[in-house]
Amino acid sequence: MPHFTLPVDPAGPLVNAVVSISEARRATLLERNLPIPELRVIRALVDTGASFTLIEPAVINLLSLSPTGTIEIVTPSTGQNVHTTETYDINLSIYAAETDPPLVMPNLRVATAELFLRQGIHALIGRDVLRRFILIYNGSTNEFSLCF
Repeated sequence: MPHFTLPVDPAGPLVNAVVSISEARRATLLERNLPIPELRVIRALVDTGASFTLIEPAVINLLSLSPTGTIEIVTPSTGQNVHTTETYDINLSIYAAETDPPLVMPNLRVATAELFLRQGIHALIGRDVLRRFILIYNGSTNEFSLCF
């Protein structure tokens, strides 16, 4: 079973990730002979409190994506109020180092939210993704492991 173990950053359990357009979007652009946006390497925070994976709007804008729907979310900043945000279909790969096999999630539906860009965090990996692998958070060694 592929896995990796990383130290917990002061900002939390952070992983490297690659965000790119979905396969359906790629096919449409190729069919129309349009340029394919470059993939984006980002840092993502593993967040067991997030039910849905969220990506910074700036990353979505760099990929020139159009919304595919909406979702209602509640965040600490919205309190009890429901916030409607747009969703997008992306390909997401999570890895520890470039030489490691990544956890690949094609055609993943994500929402946008302004997160922690000042801290270098571009995404929250929510339980919609976490349900695909085993997460071990070892506070005594200040490490976390992802097994997939």
